[in-house]
Amino acid sequence: MKHRSIHTAVVLVLVTALVSTPAIATAATPTVRSVDSTDLSDPDEFERWLDETMADQLERHHVPGAAVVVVDDGDILLAKGYGYADLESQRPVVANETVFSIGSTGKLVTWTAVMQGVEDGRLELDRDVNDYLSDSAVSIPATYPEPITLEHLGTHSAGFEDTLDGMVVDEPGKIRPTEEILAEHRPARVRPPGEFVAYSNYGTALAGHVLAEQYDTSFIEYVDGRIFTPLEMDDTTYAQPLPTRLEPRRAIGYTYQNGDYRAHPPLIWTLPPEGGSFRTTGTDMGRFMLAHLNEGTYGSERILEAESVEDMHRRHFTKSRDVPELNGMAYGFIEMDRNGERIVGHWGDTPRFKSLLALFPERDVGLFVVYNAPGGAPARFELLEAFTDRYYPRSDAPLVDPSSGAADRTEALTGDYRSLTISESSWQRILGVTTRTYTVGAINDGYLTTSRLGEGTRRWVERKPGVYEAVGGDEILVFRFDEDGRATHLFQGAFGPATYERVPWYESLTVLQSVLATGVIGFVSVLLLWLGAPLWQRVRDRTAPTRRERLARGLLGVVSLLWLVVLMIFLLALLNLNAEVASPSLALQAGKILRYVALVGTAGSVVATGFVWRDGYWNTGLRVHYMGATLLALLVAWQLYLLRVLPL
Repeated sequence: MKHRSIHTAVVLVLVTALVSTPAIATAATPTVRSVDSTDLSDPDEFERWLDETMADQLERHHVPGAAVVVVDDGDILLAKGYGYADLESQRPVVANETVFSIGSTGKLVTWTAVMQGVEDGRLELDRDVNDYLSDSAVSIPATYPEPITLEHLGTHSAGFEDTLDGMVVDEPGKIRPTEEILAEHRPARVRPPGEFVAYSNYGTALAGHVLAEQYDTSFIEYVDGRIFTPLEMDDTTYAQPLPTRLEPRRAIGYTYQNGDYRAHPPLIWTLPPEGGSFRTTGTDMGRFMLAHLNEGTYGSERILEAESVEDMHRRHFTKSRDVPELNGMAYGFIEMDRNGERIVGHWGDTPRFKSLLALFPERDVGLFVVYNAPGGAPARFELLEAFTDRYYPRSDAPLVDPSSGAADRTEALTGDYRSLTISESSWQRILGVTTRTYTVGAINDGYLTTSRLGEGTRRWVERKPGVYEAVGGDEILVFRFDEDGRATHLFQGAFGPATYERVPWYESLTVLQSVLATGVIGFVSVLLLWLGAPLWQRVRDRTAPTRRERLARGLLGVVSLLWLVVLMIFLLALLNLNAEVASPSLALQAGKILRYVALVGTAGSVVATGFVWRDGYWNTGLRVHYMGATLLALLVAWQLYLLRVLPL
């Protein structure tokens, strides 16, 4: 708990000091009734349970509306809307009418289409994707000897850095062809393919483009004809803005602030295969689930052969051979196994909409849920857990006490572990560093704790060396070690498409937050002295400073002001990330120039510090303050370099 309290306090300081990130809704522990195992044979009982569960979720997580669809044994068991799609008009959510944005859950359509290409003989999963791009402006550089294949793209193991560039625009008229965007905003290859899982929107969009190239059509036209039409997904579209017939049924996206809901206009997404512009109804997604659970068929239509469906649902990437129960990646599908049940699916996030699709292939059961507010992010996983615990409960008892020697082993695991899904070359790295870093701590005779911005502190108990289980739960953490036995990577069982890498102490959140917060305080103190010095001299009848003294003091004052302005600009850019990605503001463009001016000024302050001490400017206290402020400027520049706010 100590790590979490320090972390939270520092984050609040940083928000005030212009260097923090937007708040993220804290995940709450779901309220789930303890019941004996049951099944789905009683639809009325299931609906009563779901009604109660959803009412609780919408209230606790401040979500106006949601849609839920459950399929079982080849049919839609239940499709129901909860709450409101539009609060102003009091329009309710209707599962077969309300059109939701479902984000990356729509990627499953892309990977289904790719598998159709494999069936047709147009594509091969183990072939270099460059072989399919000979007539395209898109190409993948030979950064590593190993080529990137569709297998790598479908398991998010291609080795790309993360980037949001090119994914959103201000208005539909600015949407450009997918080929142009992929060519212009290609992310760097930062690790060999097949080494680690690191979620990539670009990788999915690239796969969709490869498919379109091979069929000499657009991706949208392909999936309309080969997936949406045969599955009767008549209310599913990538069109932006929505077609006239669907616009009146569009769910409004909301955020909850100060006791009120705020409505937001839809974002304009540019890369259809990655799912941002995918909009659909609950029942349309129910038909998609039924096709995947019925060996590729829906009614008299077949979209995939049974072997292809099985191949998509099987594991393609294992993150830990020593811990096979750790969830990995199927093809396009994310493994979500829980309570010994085989579960594959996907979830999706846009700023206001949160969705999840989960298939239980061995049970012939599927669950889809979508919410129209950020609170849906924790709510969707709570629903999956509650559903699984109720209908397919765990057979063994959860662990409670650590094993012998766990305390010593746990201490060696403490530190910060950062997701590999992060930018390595742009200021967007701030987002990944601040929101995708787990701080691991040790408490009470061998228990482990983890905390992350937006999540509460969780406690873990050792199952075996390097493998930890959530106290009272089913989730696991798995650590990977190097040849010397040092923990290097962390994997979270429920989060298949991510790898967390241990970072050195100087890149930890504690150091980052401490340096930036102290730097802000130091810069403000310089400005106060800078502005107050003339008044102080007049009141105390001090001798006027020499020209060199004024220059030295003025230089550090300008440097302090510049760093504060740079921090403010990039904080505001982070708070308005989607808008800045769509169309960088003049402020952000100015900030990119000012950061280098501030760096040059900092170098000048280092030189000036030498003169301050050599020539004995002012008294000892002021000289120490000058030197300390200059040192803080250097440390802030160093941390901003690590964040790529100051790329060199």
